[in-house]
Parts: sequence; structure tokens; C-alpha cells
Amino acid sequence: MKAVASIPLSEISRLAIVVTNCSKTLAQVKEERGADYILNGGMWNPDGTPCRGLKVDGKLLSATPWGDLAGYGWDIPRDLAQTTDWQGYDNYIATSPLIVDGKPLEHIPYDSAQGGRRPRSAMGVVGDSLLLYCSSDSITPEQLRDQLADRGCSSAMMLDSGGSTQCDFNGQAIQAERKVHNWLCVWVKKEAAPKPPESEEHMGTYRVIPSVGLNIRSGPATSYGKAGAYACGTVVEVLAIQDGWGQTAKGWVSMAYLEPVKEVQRITDTGIAIQVDYISAGRKNRPGRMNPTDYITIHETGNFAKGADAAAHASWLKGNDAEEERISYHFTVDDRSIFQHLPDNETAYHAGDGAGGPGNTTSIGIEICVNEDGDFERAKVNAASLVRLLMAEHGIPLDKVVQHNHWNGKDCPKTIRATPGGWEAFLDLCDGCDPEQTELETAVDTLADAGILTAVDYWKGNDYSAGNVHALIESMAAYVRNQ
Repeated sequence: MKAVASIPLSEISRLAIVVTNCSKTLAQVKEERGADYILNGGMWNPDGTPCRGLKVDGKLLSATPWGDLAGYGWDIPRDLAQTTDWQGYDNYIATSPLIVDGKPLEHIPYDSAQGGRRPRSAMGVVGDSLLLYCSSDSITPEQLRDQLADRGCSSAMMLDSGGSTQCDFNGQAIQAERKVHNWLCVWVKKEAAPKPPESEEHMGTYRVIPSVGLNIRSGPATSYGKAGAYACGTVVEVLAIQDGWGQTAKGWVSMAYLEPVKEVQRITDTGIAIQVDYISAGRKNRPGRMNPTDYITIHETGNFAKGADAAAHASWLKGNDAEEERISYHFTVDDRSIFQHLPDNETAYHAGDGAGGPGNTTSIGIEICVNEDGDFERAKVNAASLVRLLMAEHGIPLDKVVQHNHWNGKDCPKTIRATPGGWEAFLDLCDGCDPEQTELETAVDTLADAGILTAVDYWKGNDYSAGNVHALIESMAAYVRNQ
């Protein structure tokens, strides 16, 4: 989920850094302060003190800002400026600059605690407006920089991220449990009604409809070249509309093949939106009891018929056969989409260990489609992305991701079980392992075990990143051939 607000500086009556020293939740700050827009602010140390540059109402609260990192300073809102002059303003905040003087930074200054893929918060300036950005999607600082550059930011700065990421933009909220050190709060002038984020007509979040996906064009017409494609069910943000075409982060798509997302959806880190299609309450295959979500159970549908995809199984689960047979589970995943049939925290009948068995009562059931007209390898990738989402949301460790076989001995998930190393490979996907990196490690281990990989200095100095894994393997092979 993503929330973006653009607020003209001329309409801001007050822009403040509110310090709560990790003692207040977002809701408490909203209730007590009454700000129209609230975003988690700058970074802070494990002991609760702010780090880098933080100055509030003329008082420097952190140590002298590190180096010459550009932050934001202001006395009154219309004076907001990107600057290194923390002494020249009453209020100043500095973390990691992303865009300076209209130029995206090639090397973003951040430490390991800010790196990798995680939810992100940021502030920036577009024209004469303050831009506030908050996203629960896991992205890198570089991806955040590029998104803000695409939005036209002449300057931008990453704020605290990860579990601190949270906001309330005039009622549009992204929640987090963490209490943070400081908050960026904006009040608008009462004569100017607060603008909801991304409030332009037709602009906002959409879902791709066609089962075959949707082509991305380099411009707003079919005469423009293809720039890729979005899979069915992918949720995209439309930034602009022109002649029936919508501009997204990757290019232009026909609006005729998009449907607006009317409610907040969960989205995996591969961009697949979870489509909610619950079994009706009161049916015999929806017992309605609570599930503590201790485990995730992996199944395969066993239905190889053409068209037996996630949507088809969603329909079947709501029919008479599934009800009479007392069959239910939480999710079905195919190569394009994910459907949810029951809330995570409800019991389902999927594990074959009895109505009160631990498989049915303590695990979330996921069925992977094996329809012959689908791509099973891609379906596994999508299922793994769902597993990662559920593990993160419910605190489920990888060792509690289990096979259907774990509960009642059934040969399920059959295809994965029948593939040598198939289950281990699936768990690697769930753990976010890079297949190329795994290939490299396997190759190195094999050569080392054979006593071949001994001339370590042969590769010293070569920069073999994950993208050059095959080059490294080939380099090792060439070395072995020449011995």
C-alpha cells in the first residue's frame, strides 16, 4: 500500500516536527495534535535519542549533523528549503538525501540499517508543494529515489523506514505498531479544505483485468513500442491520464483494461494483489472458529484441467460440492493471481486431520494450481511471495511452513514432493533466496569438495556481483580446464 500527499506550501498553516520520544502511537499523535497530515520523521538510536540532524523550535536535539548531508530547514512553511545550513533555521531535519538540486543522487548516503528492501517514508518538494510519501511496500532506497524523481521532485529525502514507516494523510493511513521518536506534522489553513492524496479524478490505484496480462507502451497509443507487460491481477498506480491511456511507473497502459481498487488490498512483494472472495458465512465449509495462525500449510490442487486456475477454485469453494464435502482453505495461487477464500484467522478444512486437528485449526492453507494451461513454476514463485507476506504479518518462522503431508501423511504437495530437492527449493523461494546465488554457492562447494578450488588468488580483485554469477562460474570452469 502506498500513500502520497502533495500540499501547496501556501496552504500550510503550520509545519512542525513533533517529538514524542517513542511514547506515542500514530493514533495518539493524531488525536492530541489534530494535524491534517502526519508522517514518521527522522531516524533515532536504540536508546531513543535522535540521530543525524534534528532541530525543533530553535533547539538542536541531536548531535551536530553528520558531514554536509542536505536536509530540510524552515522557519515558516513557505521558507522550506533543502540545505546543509542547520544553524540558519529554527527547524531542521536531515537523514538520507535522495535528490539534490534537481539531480537524483547516484550514491545515496545510508548505512546498513537503512539498506535492503523495506517499507519507506520520504519527504520532498515538487514545484511549490510539499510532497509526503509513505509506502508499506518493500523497496530499496534507490527504488524510492527513482519513484520520487518520476513524480517530479526537485529535492527529496528518505526518512526513517522499516517498521517505523506509518502515516495518516487526511484520513488515508498506513499503520505500524512501532512508536517513533519524532513525527512530521502538517496543518492546512482552514479556509483551504485539506486535499486527499492523489485526489485527481481517475488517478489512483488500479488492477489489471485481462487474464493474459496487459501490454505497457512507451507512449499513450498502440503506435508506441512495447515496454513490457503487467500480469493479470497486478496493482498499478496511475499517475496521469491522456486520451484513455494511463501513465504508470513503467509506461502507458490502456485504461479500458484496468479496474479501480476500491479498498485497501494486500500486495505481495512481487506485485500480486490478493483478491478477496470469501466463502459466505454460515456455510458448512466455513466453520467460523478462530485460527491462531501458527503454521502455513502448502497444498497443490491436484486439478490439471485447463482453466482450473485460482478464480475457478474460488468459485468452486462457494458451491454445493465443496460445502457438502467440507472443503475449505485460505488461499489459491496460480501463475497470475492470488485469491483469498477465508480470513487468515479463521479455521478451515484443508489438512485432513479432523475438524479439531492442529492442521485445520492452527495453520493457514495455501493451494497452488497445477492446471495444464498454467505455468507451475511461476505459480510457485507467487505462492512463495504470499508465504513471505504471511510470515511477516503473523510472525510465522520458516520452519513452520509445512507440507500437507505433515498433518496426515497425504502425498501433497505431490508435484513438489516428487521433484528431487523440490521442497527445499520451495522453502528457499519462501526465504527470498536468489536462485543464481544458490547456484554459485553450490558450484563453489562442489569445486572445493573436489579439491579443485584452491587458487583463491585467481579470482581476487574481481567484482562478481549477483548479476555476474554465471561469469564467475564460467571463470572457474575456464581455470579448471587450463590446469
